[in-house]
Amino acid sequence: MAPVCLPLDDPNSQWNHFCPSWSAAIAFVVLFAVTTLLHIIQACYYRKSFLWVLIMAAIWELIAAASRVASIQSPTNQPSYEVSFVFLVLAPLWINAFDYVVLGRMVWYYLPEKSLAGIKATRMSIIFVVLDVTSFIVQLAGALLTVGNNSSSRTTSGLHVYTAGVCLQQAVILAFFGLGILFLIRLRQVDTDKNKARGMKLTFVLYTSLLLITWRIIFRIIEFSAGVHSTLNNTLDDNEWFVYVFDIGPMFFALVLYHFYHPARVLQGPDADYPTRAQRKAMKEEAKREKQQESISVKDSEELEV
Repeated sequence: MAPVCLPLDDPNSQWNHFCPSWSAAIAFVVLFAVTTLLHIIQACYYRKSFLWVLIMAAIWELIAAASRVASIQSPTNQPSYEVSFVFLVLAPLWINAFDYVVLGRMVWYYLPEKSLAGIKATRMSIIFVVLDVTSFIVQLAGALLTVGNNSSSRTTSGLHVYTAGVCLQQAVILAFFGLGILFLIRLRQVDTDKNKARGMKLTFVLYTSLLLITWRIIFRIIEFSAGVHSTLNNTLDDNEWFVYVFDIGPMFFALVLYHFYHPARVLQGPDADYPTRAQRKAMKEEAKREKQQESISVKDSEELEV
């Protein structure tokens, strides 16, 4: 049975802008639970270690949806409302991180030089994930400032800090888009027996995921940069459908995309995984031996000429 909304002017209610939809909240709990379960099953089937990032994204979205239901059931319960808000605004960063990981592995898998724009594939993932984590920390700090019985000025400061974090996130995404374009150009040029068509399709799936995140970021920037008591902020806060159309819905579709075109289906066989530390050490030693052998061959050739 759906809970009864408290009056919007009730000072104890966490939902003082609108009466939240119980049916929509339950629907997304079910949807995120299903996509989380499917991602876990797919990860077990493909046995790829990097898929844990995508599973974390789904779990965080599920926690956000479940705590939203709990908050609707108990509208005076501040902790459940705050948990829903924090997980809702931070969960997309996991999807973002997964996109970065996927492109790095595609560079390693498809390109013979194992690098793009002078950046090694293994370092590429690390660089962008570190930037994503930096954005995560800034956004978390901003989100934590907004929760609790804070003053209006502290809440405004928190929203501004959070907005700075999503702006950083979007700037990194734009730089990543540029690398993605370079990857497509390079992929068309390489001569490989691997299925390049699948790689191109996966790149476009990755682009779609990033566009959905960008769609959501634009909404959050507009919402939070306007200020707590602005007319625009009040309009967005007073209409629940905005959060479903511009945040929850797009992130659900970003997760679903990877069910239908899973990266592990493309990254199969040799070079599908990064080498272990021991393998990297062996590769370096082999390269060193080859270089030494080359030097000896050149020296022998010079002596013969003399």
